[in-house]
Amino acid sequence: MDNLALLQAGLKTLWVLFSFAFGASAGSLINVLVYRLPRGLDVVWEGSRCPCCETKLTWRENIPVFGWLALGGRCRFCKSKISAEYPLVEALCGLLWAGMFLVYYALPQHALFCGVDWSSMRPEWAIADANFDGWPRTTWPIFIVHLFAVASLVAMTLVDAKTFTIPLVLPWAALFVGIIFHTFGAVLVSQTYPGMLRSQAPGACWALPTPNWTSTAHTSGIAWWWTGASIGATIGLILTNLLLHYKLIRRSFEDYPEWERTALKAQGIDPDATTTTPGQVDEGIPVGEHVGPGVRLVLVFILTWLICLLGLGYAGWVVSPAQNWPRWCGLALGFLAGPFIAALACRFMAPPPPVPTHPPTPESAITQPDHGGSPDMWIAYPHARREMLKELVFLTPVIALGWLGGILAQHLFGAQVPSLWLMALCGTLMGALLGGGLIWAIRILGSLAFGKEAMGLGDVHMMAGIGACLGWVDATLALPLAALVGLWFVIVSILAGRPAGKAMPFGPYLAVGTLVVLFAKPLVEMGLSSLTGFAINLP
Repeated sequence: MDNLALLQAGLKTLWVLFSFAFGASAGSLINVLVYRLPRGLDVVWEGSRCPCCETKLTWRENIPVFGWLALGGRCRFCKSKISAEYPLVEALCGLLWAGMFLVYYALPQHALFCGVDWSSMRPEWAIADANFDGWPRTTWPIFIVHLFAVASLVAMTLVDAKTFTIPLVLPWAALFVGIIFHTFGAVLVSQTYPGMLRSQAPGACWALPTPNWTSTAHTSGIAWWWTGASIGATIGLILTNLLLHYKLIRRSFEDYPEWERTALKAQGIDPDATTTTPGQVDEGIPVGEHVGPGVRLVLVFILTWLICLLGLGYAGWVVSPAQNWPRWCGLALGFLAGPFIAALACRFMAPPPPVPTHPPTPESAITQPDHGGSPDMWIAYPHARREMLKELVFLTPVIALGWLGGILAQHLFGAQVPSLWLMALCGTLMGALLGGGLIWAIRILGSLAFGKEAMGLGDVHMMAGIGACLGWVDATLALPLAALVGLWFVIVSILAGRPAGKAMPFGPYLAVGTLVVLFAKPLVEMGLSSLTGFAINLP
């Protein structure tokens, strides 16, 4: 290896380490958001404090991962235990960010391991910058969007898994970051490479799937229809929110709190003694504790999973050549089957948790669905079909203005070729509208069919934010993958002796499905190609 290549390798390694440090810092912020947002606490101005003794923490306690290790998992001041969730989340975010930089920019072409070309996971838009010796020069805004999307998924997953809610500030932040940075990135690319729009196909020069802009009247007209529809639907969404704000249309589930109080009183339960209003924290909640299995069981589960992954991976490495299978089959089998074995191991180590009974305990006051209440009360609400009609009224101006905007844009600008920044803005809005709209359609149809609220509005906002960051194709593919992940998780939970309840948060499964699309798109393409019989190349 010559000196130049050695220098480039060293710089890329340094950037990977920096990415891990920044990701771990983002994980520290996520821990703050996960703890404070469901409790209505300030997340901007108030410094970090020990939840038990309320002592303000210094910079030494706030160092991601290593701060917890140096303290031995206990507060320096009151010696109370600090949950291991904090360093685990920080390490996870650091590894995700470092892995993304490694795959997107640092890996050489045809980086083979276990028969897998890991460089094939690199997006098309990152290939041009992958050969540079440092930070990406033109695609860094898109990379920041992807980093922010992954961090948002981690935060939304943790909150949703604990509280059955998704604080709307998280998907809204992802939405605005997608719009701003994608549009700015398009301006940067167009200034760096003038004429790219006419010399290359859009899929090779931009991160988001957009209509196929060409100079022909037919295809340009279709592309302008999608642009006008995206902008018109966005204007319609702003209009309907204004109508909702000024109470010209009714909000869905606005009578749920009163219905819940009546239902609890009918059961002889005092609702004031079992629930809290949004933004309040019940004084009986041990604020330093976390709902869920013990840390020891989680660590045993992860360790057993890793042993299965390595064992089956090694078996696949040895056996696969004789069977003409790719070597990665063993790793894939270990990854998918390992949790089943780990769940059985955890089942024999601890008895299943007690089944909660009515009324909801004070602890469930922070585990509420989008419109309040405990999960069991949520699915018992009898007027879900009626409330879906209100949401259809809310969506009517969005659909109407979207259709009208598409027709006007096609008629007025159909023969022109737009600029790159408009392509980026169009792709971002299209991703938000189609990503959130698909989940919303399932929510409405499922609720009308079964008479129970099928999915929360938090899931709608979540996939709108992810669609704005990653595009409508990734957001759409995440849905069926999320269903498979949910089924897989239910089986693992049953084997572990912890069957799922009547209500299940779907946000974590959507997050995992999105990460699968983001990191394993070649495998998704292989699966779709085998199912359809056609060669599929996703944008």
